[in-house]
Amino acid sequence: MRTLDILTAWILIALGAVHIALTRTVNPNMGIQAIWFASGGLLIVAIGTLNLLRVAYRRVARGVYLVSLIANLVLVLLMLSFAALVPMRSNPQILFGLILAVLLTAFSVLRRGDNVQSRQVH
Repeated sequence: MRTLDILTAWILIALGAVHIALTRTVNPNMGIQAIWFASGGLLIVAIGTLNLLRVAYRRVARGVYLVSLIANLVLVLLMLSFAALVPMRSNPQILFGLILAVLLTAFSVLRRGDNVQSRQVH
């Protein structure tokens, strides 16, 4: 499950990078809309990175776990908001992002038990 957790985080980071890369295509004027679009991609990259940190340091940095879990929940809510406002047929990336966010949230919760067991053994 650890490998799938890491892979999902890297896929989320790649989705965020593609989002940033498409900023000029989606918003050719590079105005405030482009800044918000790019910042959304940056948010996605940051949340993916937080998940990688959660996997790597869950035993020694408990705060990373909490921040990662909160960020994952915020991303799920954000993606659900987009899904309610935007037609899914023409925006499948929203469904893809929602699936990734739900998976990472689930990994955060399910793998939290690994944390407790590892502390009891030591």
